[in-house]
Amino acid sequence: MDTDALPNNLEACQRELLHLRSVLAETALTCEDQRGEIDKLKAELELFQRYLHGRRSERFTETPGQGHLFDKTAEDGFDSPSAGDVTNSAADEEETTHRRRRRGHGWGKLPAHLPREEVRIDVPESERICPCCGEPMQPIGEDRTERVDIRPARVVVKVIVCPKYACAHGHGVKQAEPPPLPVPGGRFDFGFMAHVVASKVADHLPLYRQQDILARSGLELSRSTLCGIMAAAADVLQPLAELMKQRLLAGDLLGADDTPVRLLDTTHPAGVRTARIWLFRGFEQAPYNVFHFHESRSRDGPRQFLADFRGTVKVDAYGVDGGVYLASERMVASCCLAHARRKFDEAKSSHPRLAAEALAFFQQLYDIEDRGRDLFPDQRRALREGEAAPILERLVTWLEEQARSTLPKLKLGEAIGYARNQWSSLTNYVEDGRLPIDNNATERDLRALTIGRKNWLFIGSPQAGPHAATLLTVVASAARHDLDVWAYLRDVLERLAVGDVELSMLLPDEWARLHPAAIRTYRQREREAAAAEQRRRRERRRALARAQARR
Repeated sequence: MDTDALPNNLEACQRELLHLRSVLAETALTCEDQRGEIDKLKAELELFQRYLHGRRSERFTETPGQGHLFDKTAEDGFDSPSAGDVTNSAADEEETTHRRRRRGHGWGKLPAHLPREEVRIDVPESERICPCCGEPMQPIGEDRTERVDIRPARVVVKVIVCPKYACAHGHGVKQAEPPPLPVPGGRFDFGFMAHVVASKVADHLPLYRQQDILARSGLELSRSTLCGIMAAAADVLQPLAELMKQRLLAGDLLGADDTPVRLLDTTHPAGVRTARIWLFRGFEQAPYNVFHFHESRSRDGPRQFLADFRGTVKVDAYGVDGGVYLASERMVASCCLAHARRKFDEAKSSHPRLAAEALAFFQQLYDIEDRGRDLFPDQRRALREGEAAPILERLVTWLEEQARSTLPKLKLGEAIGYARNQWSSLTNYVEDGRLPIDNNATERDLRALTIGRKNWLFIGSPQAGPHAATLLTVVASAARHDLDVWAYLRDVLERLAVGDVELSMLLPDEWARLHPAAIRTYRQREREAAAAEQRRRRERRRALARAQARR
């Protein structure tokens, strides 16, 4: 160290010390920022590894010893009357001894309407002689067993024959009009068109796979022919999709979400760019799933679709931050509470205790929703105002306290900032019993599109986007009502081509009422069984929590 460079008087030493002090302070701040950035990157890496290799379930299990800090006890006046009174360790025993019962395979008689092919497996005639007495053996009965087999789809050529009748005296000729075709001059009937559409949109089979499947049945078609069938179907179904859109926008509640799709574009340098497909999901007033194609994620897409809508839209925070849904006084955003909860779930690895505290609040809110699921909207609103509103007040207080000591760049800080910034939109569901607590139903229905996207990969052109939206609207709305999609499409396509039916009678809810045999009741039974099991599981957990709290 060069001692000659050091100051030799008190005033200069003080200036040098002040300078060193400021440098150390700046260095400490830099280190703190870098530490926060490192923690953030570590949390993102752990989250990525979890999404790539681990379980993606967001189910929250409370940590022993700290999970019931926020439970509502009888002393607070918030004890749930529907959970039952548990005063001993029976709840523990029920929870620990409960095992999922194995269900039988449930085989009964196979449906009678299925065609039967009888195959006789007989003893050879030479072996029907008794080896002891040498006399022919007499039949005494038979055993019959049924096995399910399958044949490739059977393509049928329908030959339309229209006889002609002429007057013997030359006064004219009469002939019946042939039935209409989906495409004038085409060669494919309504059942075939319905099969192609249902296979791609409902079963997620891209057209090149359908080529192979049809070839097994002896019919070889080009992919361009199948593309033409899809476009023709969209043109026929467009008035029905437009009616669903009108019914949806005439209401005052809907859910919205979007997902990216790859769009082929020869004018783009890469030959492909990202477009968006929006799903607008109606509630009980308009139980339809209406899709809208837009070539970007700009706010112009949903603004164009919602130009005539007045009411509340259940969305994620993009609709609020980007101004998509709050561009006018006609619309109010109600944000999805599951999005806010998910961000705390992502912060579990870096801040396990604080994330668990936040998730405990959300768990109580969802327990309230579970108990109010079968109530009327007014009753559900009263339940939320009486029980959910106090929990939300405690949650916002907790958020304010943690915000003062948590770096905003950390995962926990991002979760806290997200909830605080959208607080009014996250909590206004309390004021309307018709609104769900989250937008999960819309996300779930949109997931069918994402599954299909992994198979058909892209939309072929900007002109094909609206056609895809029309087909998705009709097929997804039919699937929402558990309809046999092929049967629904075939009937609707034929009736629209004929043009002598009231359009509203072809809406999936009206069509289901008139065609109960086309409803897939097994789907309804599966959902009811899953919901009942979930309610039983939550009921056991709540009973166990109260038993532990009273010890």
